[in-house]
Amino acid sequence: MKKLLLPFLLVLLVLPVMAQASVLTFSAERGEVFYIKLNGRTINHRASNYVRINHLQPGRHLVEVSVRSRRGVYRMGQRVLVPNGVEANYGVRTRGRRAYLHLIREVRVVPPPVVVTPVPPLPRYDESYEDYGRQNRREPQPPRYEDNNCRNLLTAQELDRVIQAMNSREFDNTKLTIAREAVRSGSIMAEDLRRLLQQFEYESNQVEFAKFAYDYLCDREHFYYVYDVFRFDSNVEELERYSNSRR
Repeated sequence: MKKLLLPFLLVLLVLPVMAQASVLTFSAERGEVFYIKLNGRTINHRASNYVRINHLQPGRHLVEVSVRSRRGVYRMGQRVLVPNGVEANYGVRTRGRRAYLHLIREVRVVPPPVVVTPVPPLPRYDESYEDYGRQNRREPQPPRYEDNNCRNLLTAQELDRVIQAMNSREFDNTKLTIAREAVRSGSIMAEDLRRLLQQFEYESNQVEFAKFAYDYLCDREHFYYVYDVFRFDSNVEELERYSNSRR
């Protein structure tokens, strides 16, 4: 009996070593911000364009995604299989009126070497980090869109109407007034700001409106998208200094 019991105990000891925790990441392929629910539990309470889940139990998980874009909010649910000891990277895509997940790659997680050290005091983590279970802690994220910067985002249809209204006017000063009113009560994407700047004739007005619209940018980290509108390097340098001073 003892001879049979010993191999069984060895198997029980080896199983926890063989079962490595997995990692699951999500990133927006077009820069949209989104929320992630995993098995019914909200992972990020602030909209982000990147979410990482550490120490995840391998197996199938239900992922629910809510994507915010200029066309509205897209929601979808999908079951994903996360293999044992693997970091699975998924891209969040939007097409038409729907969102879906696309597996980008799976990378084997290399377990760290076992080092016996004295037990240190428990670290105090920033309360802004979200936990999944008892062991998961989200690491600092890449730059993400803040909710307050993305309220009442200017839609593609609204942008077209603004451009049409600007083109119906002859003078830049009138165009500047229209553009200001368009973004004053909401927010705008950097690529859409670039399109508005192209409607002005004089670079001085382009610089003025770019500075005004900076406070209403949903994706401020993409402010550099507008730089190629300007012919003079001095204007680009001026906008770069301005954006750095507002961070």
